[in-house]
Amino acid sequence: MNFPVINPLGILPEIVLLVTSVLVLLIALFMRERHSPALNYLGAIGVLVALGTLPILWQGPVQASFGGAIVADHFSIAMDAAILISAFAGLLLGLREVEPGSDYVALVLWAAIGMIVMTSAVELLSIFLGLEVLSLPLYILSGFRRHREKSGEAAMKYLLIGAFSSGIFLYGLAFLYGATGSVTLQGIQTALLQNVGTQPLYLELGAGLVMAGLAFKLALVPFQNWVPDVYEGAPTPVTAFMSVGTKAAAFGVLARLLTVALPAALVHWQPVLSFIAVLTLLYGNLAALRQTNMKRMLAYSGIAQAGYLVVAIVANSQTGIGSGMFYIVAYAFMNLGAFAVVGALSGENEEGAELPAYRGLFYRRPWLASAMTLFLLSLASIPPLVGFPGKFYILRAAVASGGLLLAIAILVGTMISLYYYLRPIAYMFQHAEAEAPVAEKAHWAQQFAVGAMLVGTLVLGLLPSLVTTVLQHAAHAMYGL
Repeated sequence: MNFPVINPLGILPEIVLLVTSVLVLLIALFMRERHSPALNYLGAIGVLVALGTLPILWQGPVQASFGGAIVADHFSIAMDAAILISAFAGLLLGLREVEPGSDYVALVLWAAIGMIVMTSAVELLSIFLGLEVLSLPLYILSGFRRHREKSGEAAMKYLLIGAFSSGIFLYGLAFLYGATGSVTLQGIQTALLQNVGTQPLYLELGAGLVMAGLAFKLALVPFQNWVPDVYEGAPTPVTAFMSVGTKAAAFGVLARLLTVALPAALVHWQPVLSFIAVLTLLYGNLAALRQTNMKRMLAYSGIAQAGYLVVAIVANSQTGIGSGMFYIVAYAFMNLGAFAVVGALSGENEEGAELPAYRGLFYRRPWLASAMTLFLLSLASIPPLVGFPGKFYILRAAVASGGLLLAIAILVGTMISLYYYLRPIAYMFQHAEAEAPVAEKAHWAQQFAVGAMLVGTLVLGLLPSLVTTVLQHAAHAMYGL
């Protein structure tokens, strides 16, 4: 029997996170106080070490593991950076909002491992394995506040719909294998090119089911209804982590699948995805207009952002994929920062998530109000913040690919979003007649997270070229897989 070569270098970030999670659990066994902030710090250090391995992998050749099922190429490394940044933020924000402990830290690290496996997998079963490793910890984390009814409701909804979508995804993988006789993305591409015009009908059915499963993770219409309830019910650090990490993982898989495995089926999937992208970005922006809870507003905003990401994939070019990768990085900084402010203003009952809590905030917490203003303006794509070049690059890729209607939809969606992004800003600069109910003082880790995300939002907005060249190279590497 021939066993696949593991090659630890190809899975170095995953190994670091796994070792850290095991250490956290083992150390917790010998601690008198089970709920200790030290475990969060250890987990955050592990994430930083994993981040430190990415430049090492970037400088070297493409590393393949498990017989080529997992690859550490420039595309996956770039996506891993966004995932690890979101995991780091989730652990820091959890120091005050979630009772510190080994279970929370280990679950965040395991979910991050699943996300990284998804972005690195070039084989169908490995993709599904990453999806499940990602999903199971997030189901638990969503219901982590057991005494809150909304948290339990969020976990139940996420579990039921997530299990159903996983079944759809796996069923689609089976059809793809049956149609092509291969489980690798490159093998599927070769089989399709060799049999142009003679593919069985269930190939299209399989591709559709797989995209439906990924659409759930990306929160694309019509698979988006779970998002507002789960985002509102889950603890804010968990919401922040999953809002970025799951999008990065699903974007990575969808981009690889459509550009590496199914380019021969471009004529079939491109119009469908274009229609879904337009529906998603318009629905997300319109539904966010009437929200008075910041977490629900950011949830609907996240649905719209997923629509923009799909436009980048639909462009079907190196420029399009590179623009989508840049937008993931931009979204990580501005969205994690916004959730960090929500967490800093929230106590046990998350009163900082309600819009009235922001009335007069600038006169009570000028630092948090100023940071939140910049995060929201960046999400609204106001220059010179990072959201503007992020949206501009996707718009340019759409026009270059002939998607004029997609470009118009992006502009319309962005104009709609101005209302619900500017409304909290107006609240923050109003003089309040009475003190709004918010947490007394933000934890230092929350303050640090807000500051770090703000630096990223400003620096990449002013100097996007710091990462655009690298990301375009990463997109080129994926096309050369």
